[in-house]
Amino acid sequence: MSVQAAPEPRPLFGAQPTPEPRGVFGVRTAFGEPAPLGDQDALRRQGPPSRRRRAAVNGLLILVPTALMITGATFAVASILGGSDPSTCADGTPRTDLTITTAPSLAVPVRALAAAYERAHGDQNGPCPTIRVQAAPSDRTLDAVARASPSAASIPDVWIPESSDWLALGQESASAAPKLPLRATTIAASPVVIAMPREMAQHLGWPEHHLTWAELAADAGVPGFWATRGQPAWGDFRFDMANPDSSAAGLRAVIGVVSAARGIAPADMSTGTFDQDRTAQATTVRLERLATWLPTYDSLLFDAERTTSVPGGGRPPSAFPALESDVIAYNRSLTASTNQASRGSTLVAQYPSDGTFTASVPYIVLTHTSETDAKRTVAASFLDYLGTDTGRQALSDAGLRTPAELAGRDDPAGLADKLTITDGIRTTAPKVAGVDASDSVLGTARRFFRHARQRGAAIAVLDTSASMRLPLTDQPGRTRLQAASDTAVAGLQVIGPTSDLEVWQSAGALPEGHRVLSPMASLAAPASTGAGTHLDELTSLARSLRTGGATTLYSTVLAAVHDRQRRFTPGRLNEVIVITDGILDDSTGGPTGSGGTVGSGGAGRDASDILASGEPTLEQTVERLRAGYDAAHPVRLVIIGCDPAANATTLQRLAAATGGRAYVAPDATALFGIYADTLTTAH
Repeated sequence: MSVQAAPEPRPLFGAQPTPEPRGVFGVRTAFGEPAPLGDQDALRRQGPPSRRRRAAVNGLLILVPTALMITGATFAVASILGGSDPSTCADGTPRTDLTITTAPSLAVPVRALAAAYERAHGDQNGPCPTIRVQAAPSDRTLDAVARASPSAASIPDVWIPESSDWLALGQESASAAPKLPLRATTIAASPVVIAMPREMAQHLGWPEHHLTWAELAADAGVPGFWATRGQPAWGDFRFDMANPDSSAAGLRAVIGVVSAARGIAPADMSTGTFDQDRTAQATTVRLERLATWLPTYDSLLFDAERTTSVPGGGRPPSAFPALESDVIAYNRSLTASTNQASRGSTLVAQYPSDGTFTASVPYIVLTHTSETDAKRTVAASFLDYLGTDTGRQALSDAGLRTPAELAGRDDPAGLADKLTITDGIRTTAPKVAGVDASDSVLGTARRFFRHARQRGAAIAVLDTSASMRLPLTDQPGRTRLQAASDTAVAGLQVIGPTSDLEVWQSAGALPEGHRVLSPMASLAAPASTGAGTHLDELTSLARSLRTGGATTLYSTVLAAVHDRQRRFTPGRLNEVIVITDGILDDSTGGPTGSGGTVGSGGAGRDASDILASGEPTLEQTVERLRAGYDAAHPVRLVIIGCDPAANATTLQRLAAATGGRAYVAPDATALFGIYADTLTTAH
């Protein structure tokens, strides 16, 4: 038996005396109850399953080009009776090759069980098996399935991810769904928990009190959290999580925190919860920003706890979402290790009462497998084997709950009797709801979190022409500039702290009609002058602007968009954000330079409202924006009219020429909506 080195992410701690795969999350009920273990006659008799395509969810899959790497072994045990050919069964028929791709955390027990099964069935009449076990992260496997043709050799015959939610996410993809069954059988399970160093958890009342999702999000935002509780050496309450794009526990944490914040059970969520509900979106954005580190896979979080170090410095997490089986594996690795590098503290599992989720490990037979009699028979037979005492024993040894335990029944081959106090978990699995979040909710939650991770590289243009000193049309005691300044300051609080921002001023009194007030820098970077950050500097700048000169908005917009195109930053949201009174109307036009006057029904019209000499018209500006648009390097205009009388039609025509949007007089709450729109429409 030959074994290749596993690709990252590896099983949490390598091969341990007690195998340590991880569980899965989200017991799916969207496609009915899973078939019980051992009841596979129907699977053997069935022909190719009927298929129905589902509409694709835009941006659902992470397209990470990768091949499935073989990390398991080929178990080819040839019959020695009568000198038979190693490539044939005892009756002379060809052996059946079955490839199984499993999550890295499940590779140890699945590999061992495949070897034992093949030894027991190697000399039978056909079909006799040759099983190849491969290990690959579930997000990459789903990507490979989505990209491949239905019968491609690059996709497995059987897929065992750490979570049945990967099947649910696959069903949301038009390219992956035809290759996947509508149902899968659960072979094991693991609750989703909040992992925490034992001493910290005890300080917060564990084991009597278990941290909730709501408390996790709240505690992570409290400055000096541990100092106020008598433990200043512990620093801040550091919350980390693995990326929900590739982590079952991470995605479930998003569902749990939003569910608690909105007071909506996961089963009652809809696609609109993450696509339209601003409170849910704001909660998701806040959660993303609370996470000080977002590694790709859960194993890296456990590595940080074990070595007491994280990238960039600082303490390891105070708490993070994880699978119960991972906590068991981690604690057992510390007990068994003689390596001085394994010096981390043991962890305990906290079971949040405001969102109890259990990850079910599905046995997924791909449709091309079901279309071949021999492969279908071997796949069903091996599934039966996983349900035997031997199979359940191997999976529970790895820290997983058996289906019987998941249903609240005792199982002699289960996990409960193997637990010790050092494992840090409950003997009995928590009771889970009969209905969970739907497939589409998982997809939209995963997608919006991906949007929330986007950072900007933007130019903010502040209109300071003379008309901005005029009073607001609905608030005579407040000027348009004051409204624009307030909008800018509130907007700075919404943009991600590691976004890059440059600020321009637009006014006819300036030599070129505009100027750079503050060059491009991260909002979190030190201020170019004085103390504080770039964010502090821009906040002060927005409060100190003065007005003067005719309107130069059109030429400034063209210059800013061109500048951002010239210095386009890949991987960022490249935008030009304009804040203006927006009372522009040159629809009656005139030659370039003569322009029209601002105003709506004559409101606020004076000599300062005339377009500056040499300004392009609205039509010319729109035409140039459209001609210069590059879909491969998009720079979008986001225009905010700070006065309720702003000409929405004119502003929208400008923004739409770049695929952007315009808004009129948003309040502080609506500003987040603008930000969310920007995140979701930029993809």
